[in-house]
Amino acid sequence: MEGLLLVGVGGLAWTASMVMWQGDVPTTMLTSRLIHGIRRHVRTLLAMIGRARLFDALLSQRSWQVASDELSSRLSTISGRLGRSDACSLLVMSMALCAALMGVLFGSLVPAVVTGIALPSLVPLYVSHENRRRSEELTREMPSIFRTLSVAMGSGQTLAQAIEYVGSHEAGPAGEGFARASLRLCCGASADEALETLSHELDAPGVGLLATALVISHRTGSPLRGLFLRSARLVERQGEFERLLSVKTAQARLSVRIVCALPVAMVVLLSLISPDFQSGLATPVGIASVFIALSLDGIALVIVRSLLRGVL
Repeated sequence: MEGLLLVGVGGLAWTASMVMWQGDVPTTMLTSRLIHGIRRHVRTLLAMIGRARLFDALLSQRSWQVASDELSSRLSTISGRLGRSDACSLLVMSMALCAALMGVLFGSLVPAVVTGIALPSLVPLYVSHENRRRSEELTREMPSIFRTLSVAMGSGQTLAQAIEYVGSHEAGPAGEGFARASLRLCCGASADEALETLSHELDAPGVGLLATALVISHRTGSPLRGLFLRSARLVERQGEFERLLSVKTAQARLSVRIVCALPVAMVVLLSLISPDFQSGLATPVGIASVFIALSLDGIALVIVRSLLRGVL
């Protein structure tokens, strides 16, 4: 039975590589049709699975929406873009396959259950990490955005031209936001609507001031070069203070994360490698004990985060 499951996993991995990879290799017409047919059937299967109510419940959460969109975006370069529900079904199927593989490798149902619970819980953590990274990247980019706008507006460009200039010359999340704002203006949206949407998309220091200043300048024609240069210096100083705070609190934050993550890591590790722990975890008393321990650890984490709000 274990051998058959391993063969099935290998077959699924080979099928996925044939479906996802589009390398420039010499293929016969039969092989090309076979790959195209497999790719079409896999997409149909993902679409069918994605209609289940489970995926509607998962996609109602912001973290799963972001994770599914990220997976779809990464696969678009090698296999065409998937829909959000298709990407979510692929993500869940991959997690289920990993859980089944862990159960086969360790010869017990407990590692499969623990892996099946642990992998979905990593999705909110990943999305939270990506949001934090994006916010830090936006904070670093904002001084350059202010200076670029100062140059564009100071050279006599209109608001639409200045936004287009920033969107075409700046990289990263801020440049992408301005590129979308420029596209909205080209499609007929008003300046107020485009800038309001931009301020909601870019959650970074100074974006609200930037949007308000651009709206006022568009209505009154007032110069903004000096305001933007001063704002760039202020945002830079804010970024320096945040980096200094991060350095000063690095040891405390690392200690808190290690202390909070260690019990969970130990439970996962022991459930994978210790047969005695697996047999104990299979009993109602063992399950209740682990549940109580993890609940207490979660309560402690919530208390610590409330005490160190803004630092962690």
